[in-house]
Amino acid sequence: MQTKETKTALITGGASGIGKAIAQKLSKSDISVYVADINISQAETVAGDIVQRDDKVKAFYLDISDSAMINDLFRQLRGQTERLDLLVNAAAILDQTIFIEEMTDEQWRRMISINLDGTFFCCREAVRWMKEHRSGRIINFSSVAGLTPTPGALHYSVAKGAIIQLTRTLAKEVARYNIRVNAIAPGYIQTPMLDKMEDKFKEFILKNTPLKRFGTVEEIAGLVAFLATPEADFFTGQIFSPNGGLVI
Repeated sequence: MQTKETKTALITGGASGIGKAIAQKLSKSDISVYVADINISQAETVAGDIVQRDDKVKAFYLDISDSAMINDLFRQLRGQTERLDLLVNAAAILDQTIFIEEMTDEQWRRMISINLDGTFFCCREAVRWMKEHRSGRIINFSSVAGLTPTPGALHYSVAKGAIIQLTRTLAKEVARYNIRVNAIAPGYIQTPMLDKMEDKFKEFILKNTPLKRFGTVEEIAGLVAFLATPEADFFTGQIFSPNGGLVI
């Protein structure tokens, strides 16, 4: 059974980087895009840029770690559209290198609440809505850090690894509702998050990446756009990792 054509999409973390590129890409495919981000000014800028071409985009303020705020966002969306066809969980943070003996409780909890809890909260609300129409797609963002150990980012690796298991388990759980759930675990992509990393670390990554370059946000957005089409209807519970060969 095929899902219906994607007409509406919610993108968390859509104000910059990969999320922004996804919003721009999907808006070119006659999809109504809802951009949610804690940086509302940047989210509104993204929406404004797209509106110059098409009015099918709106921005919302969202603290992804706040389940009550997520519930409220979904109530707002239900008042604006009959259905949600696609949820893209792209909101995430990555701190500077920190090792376990230096990590505080606050740093651990902040990483888990934003990178893992937020994805769970949004998936829960999306499933509640999508099952009413027995159709939908969810794309969660993990990372190569969830596929292989990443010393100095233990809390980030744990959160991203958990998203992989969340995706696989949820895919089995909601297949009966014709909801597809997949994850993307990108390698190192040219984003503001990458810009904050130390030069020596970036040099190390390039040295160990067979394609000898970082990925682009457009390449990741293209994968999301494909997963939003009927041609991807037979994919569920899969982990896609565009990483230039860094992890094979």
